[in-house]
Amino acid sequence: MNQLPPPPENPLSYEECDRILLDTPTFATEEVVIKGITHRTWKNAEPNFRVFMLDKFAQWRDRTMISAPVPEPADFYAREVLTYGQVFDHAVQLAGWLREQGVGLGTRVGIGGLNCTAWMESFVAIHLLGAVPVLLNSTMQLDAHIHCLALTKPKLTLVDVDLAKILGPASAQLLAKNIGPIYCWSSVSHTSPATRAGVQEVVSPKPSAASVRAVLTGEGLGIDSLGPDSDGMILFTSGTTSMPKGVLSDQRAALVHFISGLAMGVRMALRAGAPLEMAMDLTKPPEVQSVMLLAVPLFHVTGCLGWMMRAMAFGMRMVFMRRWSVKDAIDIIVKEKCTVIGGVPSIAVAVLQSPLLPEDHVIENVTYGGAPPAQRLGDDIVKRWPMSMPTHAYGMTETNGLHTGFTGPDYLANPEAVGPAVPICSIRIVDQETKEVLGPNQIGIVQCKGPNIMKEYVDNPKATAETLTADGWLDTGDMAMIGDNGFLYIRDRAKDVIIRGGENIASAEVENAVAMDDRIAEVAAVAVPCARLGERVGIAVSLAPGASATSHDILKTVEPRLRHPARPAIVLVLDLLPRNANGKIVKSDVKKIVHAEWAKIGGEHDAPAPRAKL
Repeated sequence: MNQLPPPPENPLSYEECDRILLDTPTFATEEVVIKGITHRTWKNAEPNFRVFMLDKFAQWRDRTMISAPVPEPADFYAREVLTYGQVFDHAVQLAGWLREQGVGLGTRVGIGGLNCTAWMESFVAIHLLGAVPVLLNSTMQLDAHIHCLALTKPKLTLVDVDLAKILGPASAQLLAKNIGPIYCWSSVSHTSPATRAGVQEVVSPKPSAASVRAVLTGEGLGIDSLGPDSDGMILFTSGTTSMPKGVLSDQRAALVHFISGLAMGVRMALRAGAPLEMAMDLTKPPEVQSVMLLAVPLFHVTGCLGWMMRAMAFGMRMVFMRRWSVKDAIDIIVKEKCTVIGGVPSIAVAVLQSPLLPEDHVIENVTYGGAPPAQRLGDDIVKRWPMSMPTHAYGMTETNGLHTGFTGPDYLANPEAVGPAVPICSIRIVDQETKEVLGPNQIGIVQCKGPNIMKEYVDNPKATAETLTADGWLDTGDMAMIGDNGFLYIRDRAKDVIIRGGENIASAEVENAVAMDDRIAEVAAVAVPCARLGERVGIAVSLAPGASATSHDILKTVEPRLRHPARPAIVLVLDLLPRNANGKIVKSDVKKIVHAEWAKIGGEHDAPAPRAKL
């Protein structure tokens, strides 16, 4: 797309933009009835994953698709490069083999592993059969894996070597739970006898010609009945406070994500004064292939729907890492000429702050969500890469990712917000107790509605009923408000609000104030107990590369930016904050660390002056 014209004095409203874009074939909508509730959805979204896969892999067949680490026991830094055509051909072979194992329309098949070529091929193969991938969080402990497999009951599960080493020795426990066989897509010959006894290999499947022909033509697969309402995939909630819940979504709910993402860009261009033809250029793949560092796990909704599916649609090249480290990430960004980064804000921050990234390396697009970014992040990105368009979006596993979001000038001018709802979705704020709908600028629980909402929590009708209202609204558990501008402002998870002497303090309020300090790389605010006030504010921070600061330095800098009740009572400086596999800070772990230090200094009873563990 050409450079946008100077912004108009009176930009179009979002309502005016939507009237224009919804009148185009790309963004045409239609009404559908889902579980007795009428929704508006994208008319021309692909009807199912199989159709999407066949279309995109044919379109981009000769393009490079993946640069990924070679599975162990290869050298740690060994990589492999495959085209879209090669990945598709491997997926067809695997799909033929899966069909011969009894996998078909609606059959659940587990996938467990870190980002790699075989994970991608497994995902494609399962969808070519109209089956349902069950995306296991491969970083979980054994008991959580057993829980997730027993809950979702996949016919079989495909895993990498790391997960094979966990599940193989537990074969007796899996058998006791009637969990289907575990297959590893890499050799396990170098692993322990217990692993080899409990895991079978499927390194180079060789199905019959008839099975391959069925996969390619669809004959005998029953795919005539595969439609938007068919089961599409199962993801899992993070499970940081209890065992994960399985989130089942239909094909439509997962596939509307891509078009909704395109709508954000067109809205931005129209509001900037671009004519419709120029704005619609943003819906077309760029002439030069984009290269994406995909550091977010594919088993997470952000990595799968927000990044992988977007990359497939636009024929991007995806670059995987064996594990996250800033040094390795920068090395790969430079060597692979990556132009697209993001996922969660911490990835963007780490790349921005690293002195290892050459000054002349240009990043064209930075997109993030899944965790609250520092308010300064958008400006920092544009300062470093002036032509980039930072994008911030909000959603969750249960909304199949994107539900609200914006990009460019509106985000930069409103860094506290997460944008308006995308055109086919709705948001509202309700009172936490009464569930009465609240007006603008009133804080309550945000609820979401649209064709992107999950079908249910697998085998958990109680949790489903507690989360989905009878008229189709999803209760997110996030404290938020809708401003006069129609933008959603997330204030906190309801469970993370700090209540000091009866006054509510959003952790984001504290975190944004602390993050304004250039020395800070990451920050988390949590409640610490206080006999007199109930709770006070505690924070844990890590420092930017090369930075030096004490707890008192940090406190002295942040105090003028915070109202008195929100000022921290304890500051801990840590090397790194605990994170889960998706890159989100695990506040329950932060709270344990801060509480332990708080107890050592008698904070609950004496309310001491702030101090830190250095």
